[in-house]
Amino acid sequence: MGSKINDTMLEKMAAFSPDLMCAIDAAGRFVHASNGSVSTLGYTSEELTDRHYSEFTYPDDLEATALHMAQLTGGGEAVAFESRMVHKAGHLVTLRWSAVWSEGDELAFCTLRDISAHKLDEHRLEVSEQKYKSLFNNNPDVIFLEDADGQVLEGNLSFYRAFGLAPEAILHRQLQPYLPPEMGKVCAAALHQALQGISSSFELVLYTSSQTERRVYDAVKQPVMIGGKVAFVQTIAKDITPMVRSYETIQLQANKLNTIFESITDAFFTLDRDWRFTYINHEAERLLHLDRKVQLGQNIWHVFPVEIFGEFQRQYQYAADTGKAVHFEAYNPHLHKWVEVKAFPSEEGISVYFTDITEKVEARKELEKLSLVASKTTNGVLILNKDFKIEWVNEGFVSLTGYSLQEAAGQTPFSLLHNPTADQSSLQAVMHKMQQGEPVSFEILRSKKSGEDLWLLVQVNPILDESGQVDRYVFIQSDITERVKSQEEISMLSLVASRTTNSVIIMNEKGQMEWVNEAFSHLTGYTLDEALGNKPFRLLQGPHTDQATLNRIVEKLASQQPIKEEILVYRKSGEERWFSIDVSPVLDTDGTATRYVGIQTDITDLKRSEQELSKLARDLYRQNSDLQQFSYIVSHNLRSPVANILGFTNILASIGKDSPVFDASIDKLKESARKLDEVLRDMNTILSIRDSKGNLELSPISLREVIDQAQASLHELLLQSAAEVTCDFGEDVVVEANRAYLYSIFHNLLSNAIKYRSALRPLQVTISCIYHNAQGTLISFSDNGSGFDMDQAREHVFKLYKRFHRNKEGSGIGLYLVKCHLEAMDGHIEVSSEVEKGTTFLIYLPGPRQ
Repeated sequence: MGSKINDTMLEKMAAFSPDLMCAIDAAGRFVHASNGSVSTLGYTSEELTDRHYSEFTYPDDLEATALHMAQLTGGGEAVAFESRMVHKAGHLVTLRWSAVWSEGDELAFCTLRDISAHKLDEHRLEVSEQKYKSLFNNNPDVIFLEDADGQVLEGNLSFYRAFGLAPEAILHRQLQPYLPPEMGKVCAAALHQALQGISSSFELVLYTSSQTERRVYDAVKQPVMIGGKVAFVQTIAKDITPMVRSYETIQLQANKLNTIFESITDAFFTLDRDWRFTYINHEAERLLHLDRKVQLGQNIWHVFPVEIFGEFQRQYQYAADTGKAVHFEAYNPHLHKWVEVKAFPSEEGISVYFTDITEKVEARKELEKLSLVASKTTNGVLILNKDFKIEWVNEGFVSLTGYSLQEAAGQTPFSLLHNPTADQSSLQAVMHKMQQGEPVSFEILRSKKSGEDLWLLVQVNPILDESGQVDRYVFIQSDITERVKSQEEISMLSLVASRTTNSVIIMNEKGQMEWVNEAFSHLTGYTLDEALGNKPFRLLQGPHTDQATLNRIVEKLASQQPIKEEILVYRKSGEERWFSIDVSPVLDTDGTATRYVGIQTDITDLKRSEQELSKLARDLYRQNSDLQQFSYIVSHNLRSPVANILGFTNILASIGKDSPVFDASIDKLKESARKLDEVLRDMNTILSIRDSKGNLELSPISLREVIDQAQASLHELLLQSAAEVTCDFGEDVVVEANRAYLYSIFHNLLSNAIKYRSALRPLQVTISCIYHNAQGTLISFSDNGSGFDMDQAREHVFKLYKRFHRNKEGSGIGLYLVKCHLEAMDGHIEVSSEVEKGTTFLIYLPGPRQ
């Protein structure tokens, strides 16, 4: 019983083993094979039986396999070997044979195990090992391994080259004897730390075998852990000798430069690309009141914030941006000094040299003042003694009066330039003030040498001696003849302008009001005092003033051109008025505008009439369009169901109720009545919209709230179509509209987007606010649906009963209602579309009505 159990167990083991268990006779033929033959070679036991093993052996392995089989049958000892066989599927399988010869059975009992995967892993491991070995040996960095006693276990080629040793001279020996004494201590300490599980970095210095060259390495010793313990220590050292030598060279050059910069007499500092001080010499410390220990590394604009946006920052920024050196003079408010600055940009930043030139600038300014007075001014300059006798005059005086210095010397200006028609009453009071040493300024009519009248603005500055007494007088005379004439002309013009009902404005060359008439105050509500100094078109502009018209006026003023425009302005009370303006420049002899004269006419009533006429024209156009639509409805949509009804009633009158035709006619009659009802309801909707125009109730409405309501009403359809609706604005976009109309607009657009979505992609609807201001609101409604051909549909998109998707049900009234609702609210709509790309509607709603 026990024997039978064992045999059964053995059979099961053979049956379920993944290995191929077989018996081969002395001739090399399979006598028996286990089920493992299928998983090993792809052949069943029956397919292998009575076939020679060589039929399945890879040709290159036949000879070796035959030798092993001969050894097996000849010697009687167990053999183990590897060979390759061809799988039934055609690929090679590497097998490990374990075989023994049974003399009694005259059979070889063999176990063949598939070791293909194992062989592949061995190959990959060998390749990987060779790669890492190559990386280790050929790495340019010095790499070596040490055990706990500091003995070298392995090193790469760079290691042996760096130490000048052959592998047999250093392997399994301590490294310390081959290191400089100071390096031996450093390496020993790093090794000790690594054995404690701590990595450390240090600088390793080595010398060549001839001791002539010093090499520096950036080294790291780190522990290699196996099983939670330090197995050995790895050292990696990168040769940084070139870097160290470069640094030493830079340091040497820096020291030389430092000596040079400290010895120059100019103040000098350098800034990096982030405007931080990188160097400050002693003179810069002294002059700028800096401490290099504190300021080095600080941003210059944090140290001198008063210079932000000033001349220094502007010049330095220009140098940094353009790469060009700058040379300038500027006043430093921090130092209360004038400095001459030279700044040179580089890749690293900016180098700045500067010198205190305060005394030179002040002397130059004084010289310029004297030069200006003496020769450059076109004004007449006179120097008088204390008795008012002329001692010197400039060329400006000669040009102004016609008298030379020789003719004027020794005379008083009052007698030399006397004009008999001038008012002399105030001159004595002026002379008294001058004798008291007070500066005075006055206007007076004088005569040129030619006898021609000359109006002068005279400024007198007394020059006092050390005792405070008047020693001399400096007279500066300016020719104001043209100004006086202009004022006289303005007075005459003012007299005329004051009598007209039109607004009259006189502006200076900058466009600022100098005078306005009473009509201006009546039309605008602003008095003369309120208007003076203001520019009229800036004073009178408001929220709805057309900016483009305003810009044209400003441009024409700047180019001294005449202006004729119509513009909406605002009275002081805020009331809107329309003005027709006509501005003419007043030119001097050189053709330069010295003043502008503007005439304003109130054309508000005319404008309102134009607007009402325009509105009537638009209403007439819409009524004609409505009439055409109703004609279409009556001739097409209304006439067809009525004709059907009449036809079916005639049929019904002529047949009996029991006839099959009778029931069919009744159904057709109902269908025609339903269509007639739909047309009548459409007409009723259109009529209600048309009748609401002009008296439609509008109120402030949150656009997002209405869109959300329309979206909620189509919630189920949106879910079914997996649609995504995106709205990029919030509750703050408020428009003045009719809520029901606004809801209908977005309900129809969303419904159309769902109905005409593309079958190629999920529906995406994007609603964006392009702009929202006092003039109005522009909304974009876009979808990625099936779209339509704009070239074919352009003229019919918003017409009644027009449809462009014959495969979809629809009434053809939705977009027509959208357009009607918008027009009823003084808005409009535009559309663009592309087949299988999508459709975009642009919806415009006007701003709040005044």
